[in-house]
Amino acid sequence: MNLTTSVPICFSPKPDEGAITYSKSSEFYFSDGSLVVRIDAKTFKVHSSILARHSEIFSDMAEIPQPHDCELIDGCPVVDLQDDVEEFTDTLRAIYDPMHFDTLDSKSTLSTLLTFLSGILRITTKYAMEKLRRKCISFLEAKFPSTLDGCLSLLASQFQYSSADIVRLIALASAHNGGANIPSVLPWAYYLCTQMTVDEIIGNDVLTWECKAVCLAGKEKLWHAFTTISHSMLFSFSPSPLCQSACAGKLAQLALPSQYGGADFGGGRSGKLGSISWKEAEDLRMRPHPLEEYGGWGPWKSAVCTRCFGHLKDMHMAGRQKVWQELPVYFGLGTWDGIRRDEES
Repeated sequence: MNLTTSVPICFSPKPDEGAITYSKSSEFYFSDGSLVVRIDAKTFKVHSSILARHSEIFSDMAEIPQPHDCELIDGCPVVDLQDDVEEFTDTLRAIYDPMHFDTLDSKSTLSTLLTFLSGILRITTKYAMEKLRRKCISFLEAKFPSTLDGCLSLLASQFQYSSADIVRLIALASAHNGGANIPSVLPWAYYLCTQMTVDEIIGNDVLTWECKAVCLAGKEKLWHAFTTISHSMLFSFSPSPLCQSACAGKLAQLALPSQYGGADFGGGRSGKLGSISWKEAEDLRMRPHPLEEYGGWGPWKSAVCTRCFGHLKDMHMAGRQKVWQELPVYFGLGTWDGIRRDEES
């Protein structure tokens, strides 16, 4: 795994003469600890061997000979870290308590997951604690899938996301500004973010301007995918190459109901199947959803031949699969294969 935010650490030198005030962690100050980690004025007396087993960074530090002039507290060398005390404490809980994650399950809300995992993810990313990091990511991937099957399962379950949680996830998963660099969850997170209105995206105070630009550009790309790939039959009918019933000519005389908008193709529409009103189009463009399964097949079944009906459904499913495959590209994240290679390297 390529963790660009990982940093080397080393023992702290002896301080200048004078009183130094610090407080011991009530939870992680072991009498048999071999290393004192100090964050701000809080000290943690922990086991260097345990940290080294979980972290490549602490493992590298353990190989460095202890300098003769390093600072000692309770006979142990001191390492000063520039981290959040609570986030580091949460990470120590995950390291020392094998039952720490047992409070999370499939019913945990996304808000609960983000609050529980965010600090641990930032620390495990920074100090290359790969196993713990992967465990945290697995919880998030259950809600932000990296496979089409996972996406379709979530859509079928009608899982509800809040805008606040979506933008929290994007900020956490970013590779910049203190994020934990989790590209696998970002395509679906950005997809969900495009369901926010333009004003909501622009006015959000959590998203960076770079993320806002990605979301807004993604809206247009998803709308293009909706009209030309996944739901193109709403805009232009394409008969089966094997059609022997002249379905294209028949459809020119029909007016059938639309899944989108709740009315038939009259009253401001062209009145023909395979067309959509400007009002419906604008509503869909504001919240493009090309991965959604089309549910208005009933009228089509009686309007076209069996071959054309099967052809339309096959085109729709193949279009959704294509949109999913290209989803990271829409948001400037490369390809799914590239994301997986980066996470495995």
